[in-house]
Amino acid sequence: MGKIFKGKSNYSSDQVATFENGKIYHGRTTYSSDQIGTIEGDKIYRGKTTYSSDQVGTISGDKVYRGKSTYSSDQVAKIEGNKVYSGKSTYSSDQIANVEGGMATAAAAAAYFLLL
Repeated sequence: MGKIFKGKSNYSSDQVATFENGKIYHGRTTYSSDQIGTIEGDKIYRGKTTYSSDQVGTISGDKVYRGKSTYSSDQVAKIEGNKVYSGKSTYSSDQIANVEGGMATAAAAAAYFLLL
């Protein structure tokens, strides 16, 4: 199970989401009613379904794109290790999330912020 924290923090009080088995949950729970998103392959979906109409993002390597596109202009986040940055940069001031649980969780963190 991965944990997603806002900003550079890893304090329990700053945990905004949990990631497990391709599912993203709001807060610290893994209750079905708290599921806000799903990651299947390189696609990010809103809610519990994996319908094409619910796709909100695409993951390609260390980049996250809005919608179904992988155009540079649609890039919304960059993943570097356990850190997620807004946009294309990896400046410290652009860090939007810190994660525990590996690369898949970093992708989930980027997905979480796409779902907001």
